Amino acid sequence: MLRIQDGGGPGGGGRLDFGVFFFAALGDRVRETYGLMLDCARRADALGLAFVSTPERHFHRFGGAFPNPAVSSAAIAAVTERVQIRAGSVVTPLHPTARVVEDFAMVDGLSGGRAAISVGSGWNVNDFVLAPDRYEGRRERMTADVTAIRAAWRDGTWTGPGPLGGDVTLEIFPRPVQPELEIWVTASRSEGTFREAGRLGCNVLTHLENQDPDSLAEKVSVYRAARAEHGWAGPGKITVMMHTYLAEDAGQARATGGAWLRDYLLTAIDLEASAVGAGGRMSGGKPGRDVLAAQGARRKLADLAVNRYLSGNSLIGSVDEAAAVAERVRAAGADEIACLVDFVGDPDQVLASLEHVGALSGRFAAASRDGAGAGV
Repeated sequence: MLRIQDGGGPGGGGRLDFGVFFFAALGDRVRETYGLMLDCARRADALGLAFVSTPERHFHRFGGAFPNPAVSSAAIAAVTERVQIRAGSVVTPLHPTARVVEDFAMVDGLSGGRAAISVGSGWNVNDFVLAPDRYEGRRERMTADVTAIRAAWRDGTWTGPGPLGGDVTLEIFPRPVQPELEIWVTASRSEGTFREAGRLGCNVLTHLENQDPDSLAEKVSVYRAARAEHGWAGPGKITVMMHTYLAEDAGQARATGGAWLRDYLLTAIDLEASAVGAGGRMSGGKPGRDVLAAQGARRKLADLAVNRYLSGNSLIGSVDEAAAVAERVRAAGADEIACLVDFVGDPDQVLASLEHVGALSGRFAAASRDGAGAGV
């Protein structure tokens, strides 16, 4: 029986919360995708999960059902009462600061003060057709955007260049319910991004795509040292996105979840290839040898990734197995796990798995209430 130890990882906390994270690769099955999003949001609310999060993604099947997280957040606000409603990553260099504040102030009003965002600088060059002059310098822009969003949210005014020359100062409406907007910075392998998030006093949204709990613990330490160095109160929050599919039978969960995950990752690999202009040539109406070779390499890469995720870097299995993995992540300093659920393409399977996520969350909540040595 796994037992949660008191104290947690580098942050020193003991609690681990769970939420739902969407990133479907089903861009042409939109009614099913949005129906599942709303059904999961309702159920997450009823199960007592902490948050529901939707992404921003453009011009590809991988995540392309979610080009505007303010719209999806507003829809979730209408069907929930308690969960925090998060958008992430909002690629702030693609958007005017004033518009980001307007959009999520509206979500905040619709939800009674439950809006939050995670920000990112963007990486896919194709996305920047929306703002071609903002690709270069996008990381610096994102950092400046955090400060500007906070100020406009808090003060209700925005100052910037006007169309007739010179700066203008405008009031921003609607006014939000919350006096401050909780902000995460999306971070991956870069220790520097963790440090920058700490300097800014933001939370961190990360994942285990190219790191494990041990390397995560090192970056969490860097993040929390930066927070303390720059005078921010408290340890901040570390939220770790993890592919999640739970069932009573561990073997069945791995077989089902692994098969769906392989197809999902192939779509993600295709996105990365398209972003750098990769691909082969077609000859005579049939795939050329370069295309076939690329396809074979992508299948091998997806298989390797699935094996890695099934070896302790995802919540795919039984609740007992997931509890052991989640405890490793918590011990590394995580405060929350964002359960990416919609890589599984069968809505009934996703909703059934979500019930087990609720049970998993309940175990950690009970352990936190009971104190040191509480059983999981």
